[in-house]
Amino acid sequence: MQNLVTLTVRSTHFYLIDCKHGKLLIDAGWEMPAFTAQLRQYRIPFSDIRYVMFTHHHPDHAGLVQNVKNLSGARLIIHEKQIPFLDDLAAYFAKKGGYEPIRVEKNDLISPNLAALLSIGVQGEIVETPGHSDDSVSLVLDSGDAFIGDLPSPDFTTDETRAAVHASWKKLIDLNVRWFYHSHTDPIPVQKVMIS
Repeated sequence: MQNLVTLTVRSTHFYLIDCKHGKLLIDAGWEMPAFTAQLRQYRIPFSDIRYVMFTHHHPDHAGLVQNVKNLSGARLIIHEKQIPFLDDLAAYFAKKGGYEPIRVEKNDLISPNLAALLSIGVQGEIVETPGHSDDSVSLVLDSGDAFIGDLPSPDFTTDETRAAVHASWKKLIDLNVRWFYHSHTDPIPVQKVMIS
């Protein structure tokens, strides 16, 4: 994969990949000043971010999404199953303040399929990968790279989540993923993934 940029704020990785006319940002969660400083370090202006998506609704992954949209003019890419969880994210921030709720607007892409991603220059698909949360999705590229958010390792599951986690990993492996880009670890090669 060419031109992958990894931004890290408070141990959470956000990823930028090339798309038509700029960059697709995968996750945007913590601390706008630190996030902006990371972009500046890589000499990436907000205007380069043409699309933004989040892997799940938790604050460290989606807390800055609307801010990024506002500053960059980016369009949101969101799976339809994620939309009901936007209220949970807003409720989390209600007592803390400083959060701008994510707005799904007319020009945003909802439940993009292969053709929609191809139209923005991304060869791949967004697949549901529950296990960490019910709204978790992964961006799977035809290159064999996948951005999996916080999908737990198959070795570290609870009885409640084991079936969902294992099914999500199997789905990704069946899609020929070779490298898994997690939000809190180094990239994981498929050879290290053990599903019992």
